[in-house]
Amino acid sequence: MDSAPNLLTAGLAILAALLYLTAVWRQLLNLEAGEQRQRRQIALVGAAALLAHGVAAYLTAQAGESSLGFYRVASLMFLSMGVISLISLVIRPLHTLLIVLFPLAALSILVATFAPDTSRPMSDLPAGILSHVSASIISFAVLALAVLQGLLVTAQSRRLRQHRSQGVIRKLPPLEAASALFFELSGAGFLILTIAIGTGLVFVEDLFGQHLVHKTVLTMLAWCLYAILMAQYFRRGWRVQSAITVNLIAFGLMVLGFFGSKLVLELLLPLTQ
Repeated sequence: MDSAPNLLTAGLAILAALLYLTAVWRQLLNLEAGEQRQRRQIALVGAAALLAHGVAAYLTAQAGESSLGFYRVASLMFLSMGVISLISLVIRPLHTLLIVLFPLAALSILVATFAPDTSRPMSDLPAGILSHVSASIISFAVLALAVLQGLLVTAQSRRLRQHRSQGVIRKLPPLEAASALFFELSGAGFLILTIAIGTGLVFVEDLFGQHLVHKTVLTMLAWCLYAILMAQYFRRGWRVQSAITVNLIAFGLMVLGFFGSKLVLELLLPLTQ
Protein backbone atom coordinates (compact mmCIF):
# COMPACT_ATOMS: atom_id res chain seq x y z
CA MET A 1 0.00 0.00 0.00
CA ASP A 2 2.81 2.39 0.74
CA SER A 3 4.47 1.92 -2.64
CA ALA A 4 1.48 3.16 -4.69
CA PRO A 5 1.71 6.84 -3.62
CA ASN A 6 5.48 6.76 -4.14
CA LEU A 7 5.10 5.36 -7.65
CA LEU A 8 2.41 7.89 -8.45
CA THR A 9 4.50 10.75 -7.14
CA ALA A 10 7.51 9.57 -9.15
CA GLY A 11 5.39 9.33 -12.30
CA LEU A 12 3.97 12.80 -11.79
CA ALA A 13 7.45 14.26 -11.21
CA ILE A 14 8.74 12.74 -14.46
CA LEU A 15 5.62 13.89 -16.32
CA ALA A 16 6.02 17.42 -14.96
CA ALA A 17 9.66 17.55 -16.05
CA LEU A 18 8.81 16.35 -19.56
CA LEU A 19 5.98 18.89 -19.86
CA TYR A 20 8.25 21.70 -18.64
CA LEU A 21 10.83 20.85 -21.27
CA THR A 22 8.16 20.53 -23.96
CA ALA A 23 6.87 24.01 -23.13
CA VAL A 24 10.41 25.42 -23.36
CA TRP A 25 11.04 23.71 -26.69
CA ARG A 26 7.80 25.09 -28.13
CA GLN A 27 8.56 28.56 -26.78
CA LEU A 28 11.99 28.53 -28.44
CA LEU A 29 10.38 27.52 -31.75
CA ASN A 30 7.76 30.23 -31.26
CA LEU A 31 10.39 32.93 -30.73
CA GLU A 32 12.36 31.79 -33.76
CA ALA A 33 9.30 31.82 -35.99
CA GLY A 34 7.85 34.99 -34.49
CA GLU A 35 4.39 33.45 -34.25
CA GLN A 36 1.99 34.69 -31.56
CA ARG A 37 -0.79 32.12 -31.96
CA GLN A 38 1.26 29.39 -30.27
CA ARG A 39 1.37 31.22 -26.93
CA ARG A 40 -1.92 29.79 -25.70
CA GLN A 41 -0.77 26.24 -26.41
CA ILE A 42 2.54 26.91 -24.64
CA ALA A 43 0.64 28.28 -21.64
CA LEU A 44 -1.55 25.16 -21.56
CA VAL A 45 1.47 22.84 -21.62
CA GLY A 46 3.07 24.93 -18.88
CA ALA A 47 -0.13 24.79 -16.81
CA ALA A 48 -0.20 21.00 -17.14
CA ALA A 49 3.43 20.83 -15.97
CA LEU A 50 2.66 23.03 -12.96
CA LEU A 51 -0.40 20.94 -12.12
CA ALA A 52 1.63 17.71 -12.17
CA HIS A 53 4.36 19.44 -10.11
CA GLY A 54 1.82 20.68 -7.57
CA VAL A 55 0.05 17.35 -7.22
CA ALA A 56 3.39 15.57 -6.72
CA ALA A 57 4.29 18.01 -3.95
CA TYR A 58 0.84 17.60 -2.39
CA LEU A 59 1.02 13.79 -2.43
CA THR A 60 4.43 13.94 -0.78
CA ALA A 61 3.01 16.12 2.00
CA GLN A 62 -0.05 13.88 2.40
CA ALA A 63 2.22 10.85 2.76
CA GLY A 64 3.67 12.41 5.91
CA GLU A 65 6.93 13.33 4.21
CA SER A 66 6.43 17.09 4.21
CA SER A 67 9.57 18.94 5.19
CA LEU A 68 11.40 22.21 4.71
CA GLY A 69 14.55 20.56 3.42
CA PHE A 70 16.84 22.11 0.81
CA TYR A 71 15.45 20.24 -2.20
CA ARG A 72 11.79 20.40 -1.19
CA VAL A 73 11.83 24.15 -0.54
CA ALA A 74 13.65 24.79 -3.84
CA SER A 75 10.97 22.75 -5.63
CA LEU A 76 8.17 24.75 -3.98
CA MET A 77 9.86 28.01 -4.90
CA PHE A 78 10.15 27.06 -8.57
CA LEU A 79 6.54 25.87 -8.49
CA SER A 80 5.50 29.27 -7.09
CA MET A 81 7.58 31.08 -9.71
CA GLY A 82 5.91 29.07 -12.45
CA VAL A 83 2.40 29.71 -11.18
CA ILE A 84 3.04 33.45 -10.79
CA SER A 85 4.56 33.63 -14.28
CA LEU A 86 1.67 31.78 -15.85
CA ILE A 87 -0.93 33.99 -14.15
CA SER A 88 1.01 37.10 -15.14
CA LEU A 89 1.02 36.05 -18.80
CA VAL A 90 -2.53 37.35 -19.02
CA ILE A 91 -1.37 40.96 -18.62
CA ARG A 92 2.45 40.94 -18.92
CA PRO A 93 4.92 39.48 -21.47
CA LEU A 94 6.72 36.91 -19.34
CA HIS A 95 7.01 34.25 -22.03
CA THR A 96 10.75 34.70 -22.44
CA LEU A 97 11.37 34.06 -18.73
CA LEU A 98 9.84 30.61 -19.12
CA ILE A 99 12.84 29.55 -21.22
CA VAL A 100 15.05 29.96 -18.15
CA LEU A 101 12.51 29.10 -15.46
CA PHE A 102 10.96 25.86 -16.70
CA PRO A 103 14.19 23.83 -17.09
CA LEU A 104 15.12 24.78 -13.51
CA ALA A 105 11.63 23.82 -12.34
CA ALA A 106 11.98 20.46 -14.11
CA LEU A 107 15.29 19.82 -12.37
CA SER A 108 13.91 20.89 -9.00
CA ILE A 109 10.93 18.52 -9.01
CA LEU A 110 13.08 15.57 -10.10
CA VAL A 111 15.70 16.21 -7.41
CA ALA A 112 13.07 16.84 -4.72
CA THR A 113 11.32 13.58 -5.63
CA PHE A 114 14.22 11.20 -6.10
CA ALA A 115 17.04 12.61 -3.92
CA PRO A 116 17.11 11.76 -0.18
CA ASP A 117 15.44 14.41 1.92
CA THR A 118 17.82 16.63 3.86
CA SER A 119 15.49 17.53 6.72
CA ARG A 120 13.27 15.58 9.07
CA PRO A 121 9.54 15.41 8.20
CA MET A 122 7.28 17.99 9.77
CA SER A 123 3.59 17.80 10.59
CA ASP A 124 0.91 19.98 12.13
CA LEU A 125 2.67 23.29 11.56
CA PRO A 126 0.92 26.14 13.43
CA ALA A 127 -1.09 28.47 11.21
CA GLY A 128 1.22 31.39 12.02
CA ILE A 129 4.36 29.50 11.01
CA LEU A 130 2.63 28.22 7.89
CA SER A 131 1.70 31.77 6.88
CA HIS A 132 5.30 32.89 7.43
CA VAL A 133 6.71 30.02 5.37
CA SER A 134 4.17 30.59 2.58
CA ALA A 135 4.85 34.33 2.41
CA SER A 136 8.61 33.67 2.42
CA ILE A 137 8.40 31.21 -0.47
CA ILE A 138 6.14 33.48 -2.54
CA SER A 139 8.29 36.57 -1.90
CA PHE A 140 11.42 34.65 -2.87
CA ALA A 141 9.68 33.45 -6.04
CA VAL A 142 8.57 36.93 -7.11
CA LEU A 143 11.95 38.50 -6.35
CA ALA A 144 13.70 35.71 -8.26
CA LEU A 145 11.50 36.52 -11.25
CA ALA A 146 12.54 40.15 -10.86
CA VAL A 147 16.19 39.07 -10.99
CA LEU A 148 15.62 37.04 -14.15
CA GLN A 149 13.74 39.93 -15.72
CA GLY A 150 16.55 42.32 -14.73
CA LEU A 151 19.14 40.10 -16.38
CA LEU A 152 16.99 39.94 -19.51
CA VAL A 153 16.70 43.75 -19.55
CA THR A 154 20.47 44.04 -19.17
CA ALA A 155 21.12 41.68 -22.07
CA GLN A 156 18.53 43.40 -24.25
CA SER A 157 19.88 46.87 -23.45
CA ARG A 158 23.46 45.81 -24.21
CA ARG A 159 22.50 44.33 -27.57
CA LEU A 160 20.56 47.47 -28.51
CA ARG A 161 23.50 49.73 -27.58
CA GLN A 162 25.70 47.61 -29.80
CA HIS A 163 23.11 47.91 -32.61
CA ARG A 164 22.73 44.14 -32.59
CA SER A 165 18.96 43.80 -32.60
CA GLN A 166 18.75 40.80 -34.88
CA GLY A 167 17.37 37.39 -34.04
CA VAL A 168 15.55 36.74 -30.79
CA ILE A 169 16.11 40.30 -29.50
CA ARG A 170 13.69 41.57 -32.14
CA LYS A 171 10.98 39.26 -30.78
CA LEU A 172 11.26 40.60 -27.21
CA PRO A 173 8.90 43.26 -25.79
CA PRO A 174 10.09 46.90 -26.01
CA LEU A 175 12.85 47.75 -23.56
CA GLU A 176 10.65 50.29 -21.74
CA ALA A 177 7.95 47.68 -21.13
CA ALA A 178 10.55 45.13 -19.98
CA SER A 179 12.03 47.65 -17.54
CA ALA A 180 8.58 48.51 -16.16
CA LEU A 181 7.95 44.80 -15.60
CA PHE A 182 11.21 44.54 -13.65
CA PHE A 183 10.13 47.32 -11.27
CA GLU A 184 6.65 45.84 -10.91
CA LEU A 185 8.06 42.45 -9.92
CA SER A 186 10.54 44.06 -7.52
CA GLY A 187 7.79 46.10 -5.87
CA ALA A 188 5.43 43.14 -5.52
CA GLY A 189 8.21 40.96 -4.11
CA PHE A 190 9.18 43.68 -1.64
CA LEU A 191 5.61 43.94 -0.33
CA ILE A 192 5.30 40.18 0.14
CA LEU A 193 8.76 40.05 1.75
CA THR A 194 7.58 42.69 4.23
CA ILE A 195 4.63 40.45 5.12
CA ALA A 196 6.96 37.46 5.49
CA ILE A 197 9.26 39.38 7.85
CA GLY A 198 6.28 40.65 9.86
CA THR A 199 4.78 37.18 10.32
CA GLY A 200 8.23 35.83 11.21
CA LEU A 201 8.71 38.42 13.95
CA VAL A 202 5.30 37.59 15.39
CA PHE A 203 5.19 33.79 15.13
CA VAL A 204 8.78 32.46 15.00
CA GLU A 205 10.30 31.74 18.42
CA ASP A 206 13.76 30.71 19.59
CA LEU A 207 15.83 32.22 16.77
CA PHE A 208 19.08 31.00 18.33
CA GLY A 209 17.87 27.44 18.76
CA GLN A 210 16.69 27.22 15.16
CA HIS A 211 19.87 28.69 13.62
CA LEU A 212 17.86 31.62 12.27
CA VAL A 213 19.87 34.62 13.51
CA HIS A 214 22.11 34.99 10.45
CA LYS A 215 19.17 34.33 8.13
CA THR A 216 17.18 37.10 9.86
CA VAL A 217 20.07 39.58 9.70
CA LEU A 218 20.76 38.94 6.01
CA THR A 219 17.05 39.09 5.16
CA MET A 220 16.70 42.43 6.96
CA LEU A 221 19.71 43.79 5.06
CA ALA A 222 18.11 42.66 1.82
CA TRP A 223 14.81 44.28 2.87
CA CYS A 224 16.61 47.59 3.49
CA LEU A 225 18.15 47.49 0.01
CA TYR A 226 14.79 46.73 -1.59
CA ALA A 227 13.25 49.59 0.42
CA ILE A 228 15.92 52.00 -0.84
CA LEU A 229 15.43 50.75 -4.40
CA MET A 230 11.65 51.30 -4.33
CA ALA A 231 11.89 54.65 -2.48
CA GLN A 232 14.40 56.01 -4.99
CA TYR A 233 12.32 54.73 -7.90
CA PHE A 234 9.12 56.43 -6.70
CA ARG A 235 10.86 59.65 -5.64
CA ARG A 236 12.74 60.47 -8.81
CA GLY A 237 13.24 57.30 -10.75
CA TRP A 238 16.46 55.33 -11.00
CA ARG A 239 18.43 54.29 -14.02
CA VAL A 240 17.25 50.77 -14.56
CA GLN A 241 20.80 49.37 -14.58
CA SER A 242 21.51 50.85 -11.14
CA ALA A 243 18.26 49.38 -9.84
CA ILE A 244 19.11 45.98 -11.31
CA THR A 245 22.51 46.02 -9.56
CA VAL A 246 20.91 46.80 -6.19
CA ASN A 247 18.30 44.13 -6.84
CA LEU A 248 21.00 41.52 -7.52
CA ILE A 249 22.87 42.40 -4.31
CA ALA A 250 19.69 42.25 -2.22
CA PHE A 251 18.60 38.95 -3.73
CA GLY A 252 22.10 37.55 -3.23
CA LEU A 253 21.80 38.33 0.49
CA MET A 254 18.49 36.47 0.60
CA VAL A 255 19.93 33.44 -1.17
CA LEU A 256 22.94 33.43 1.15
CA GLY A 257 20.77 33.74 4.23
CA PHE A 258 18.29 31.03 3.32
CA PHE A 259 19.85 28.52 0.98
CA GLY A 260 23.37 29.17 2.24
CA SER A 261 22.44 28.15 5.75
CA LYS A 262 20.50 25.13 4.51
CA LEU A 263 23.42 24.08 2.31
CA VAL A 264 25.77 24.10 5.30
CA LEU A 265 23.42 22.61 7.91
CA GLU A 266 21.73 19.97 5.77
CA LEU A 267 24.28 18.98 3.12
CA LEU A 268 27.82 19.89 4.20
CA LEU A 269 27.79 19.33 7.96
CA PRO A 270 26.43 15.75 7.70
CA LEU A 271 29.39 14.89 5.47
CA THR A 272 31.81 15.80 8.26
CA GLN A 273 30.09 13.71 10.91
